[in-house]
Amino acid sequence: MKHVLPLALICALSLSIFSCKSSKETTTASASSNTESAMQTEPQMLATIQRTACYGQCPMYKATFMDNGEVVYIGRRFVDNIGTYKALLSEEDVLDIKKNIAEYDYYGLDSLYPTPITDFPSCITEVNLNGVKKTVINRRNPPDNLRAFEKFLDSLLEKSELEKVSDETNYQ
Repeated sequence: MKHVLPLALICALSLSIFSCKSSKETTTASASSNTESAMQTEPQMLATIQRTACYGQCPMYKATFMDNGEVVYIGRRFVDNIGTYKALLSEEDVLDIKKNIAEYDYYGLDSLYPTPITDFPSCITEVNLNGVKKTVINRRNPPDNLRAFEKFLDSLLEKSELEKVSDETNYQ
């Protein structure tokens, strides 16, 4: 009987220690899960188009299309809208972006379509679909599917109702 009491006390202490550790791990895992789901609900960049300078009057702007429909447009030079603007696309437009990424085989494109001529402007596009990012720099003579994708993104901008939010023209 003398040995049973200390043994019971050791078992009780062990159970309480392990049960506290278990609930602490559960609480930590739950907090981690909540943080991850909050992070997943943040809007993610879906596509961008940026047109760069040349020695002439080439339009300079960048538009970022988010997966929740938000559009951020920054116009720098030789465009009607100078500054930072925002717009909201429809769900259908967001789905069209995703569809066109696949339809135009964006991930099958080369990353660079170069030219040795320094005066040519670039059109830089980037997509991020299902966590897979790709950037394509078009300096000259792109394939038809890249040119079509660029025109598609520009057409989304043209039909968007841009609202000015600032005079800022910095892309970063």
